[in-house]
Amino acid sequence: MFRINTNVLSINGQRNLFQTSKDINTRMERLSSGLRINHSADDASGITASEGMRSQLAGLRVANDNSSRAIALLQTADSGLEQIGVMLIRLKELAEQSADGTLNQANRSGLSTEAAALILEIDRIASSTTYNGISLIDSAGVTGSRTNLTFYVGDGTPQTAGSDQVVGLALKGVVFTSAGLGSIGDTGFNFTVADFIGQASAQALVTTIDQAVTTLATIRTDVGAFQNRLERTQENIQAAIENTARAESNIRDADFALEASAMTRAQILAQTGASMLSQANVLPQLADRKSVV
Repeated sequence: MFRINTNVLSINGQRNLFQTSKDINTRMERLSSGLRINHSADDASGITASEGMRSQLAGLRVANDNSSRAIALLQTADSGLEQIGVMLIRLKELAEQSADGTLNQANRSGLSTEAAALILEIDRIASSTTYNGISLIDSAGVTGSRTNLTFYVGDGTPQTAGSDQVVGLALKGVVFTSAGLGSIGDTGFNFTVADFIGQASAQALVTTIDQAVTTLATIRTDVGAFQNRLERTQENIQAAIENTARAESNIRDADFALEASAMTRAQILAQTGASMLSQANVLPQLADRKSVV
């Protein structure tokens, strides 16, 4: 049946061509941006999930940087503690030498001079070991004081918000005066320089300094253990970054093979649709010619 007033075939062709044109525009946008979701309307449910993952990824990347800086800070602290340990061992050697009966007072006086210089350097290193302006191992002259270090290593998402976002270490301090009075962590020590001059007092110093070496090693153990923890934390963060990025990519990124194939199909449909629309517009003319005949 031929109709002149209402060309249903033309309307149908226009509708299909409109949908095909819209599909071509969508495929081109995805291929040019590399994203399957360019607008919330592209995947209303997927946008919620992908945006949440993007936020989590941003938090994880910063947490990874925080972990790297925290490890560098701990390495700085450990380096300072290591040098203090080396000097404590040297002080022990000087005390043992002074405790020996083969030395005279002049010899012991020379040993005490070196000991005084080492004690001053221990305090200087303790006060000058800093990271980004943060004092690490100086206890400000208070026995048992701590440098409380906290590091934000969480992704900051509401699902994981809370105490698990932050890890911390109470780093025990070291301080000594020029007279040899000071503390290492919770323990007070007295390395009076004059004690290096007397043979008997030097003998007593050997045991005291040895205890100081052990106490300092305990602090270094705390630092090393916490650094190992942060390294495992960072490895976990990096694995989470990889897995979250993969999941976000599955939701948001365009499949180029699929989109290219779909675009080729849409282009073919557009060409045939335009041809069929032209044919549909010709049909009413055939009806008019038939009526004339």
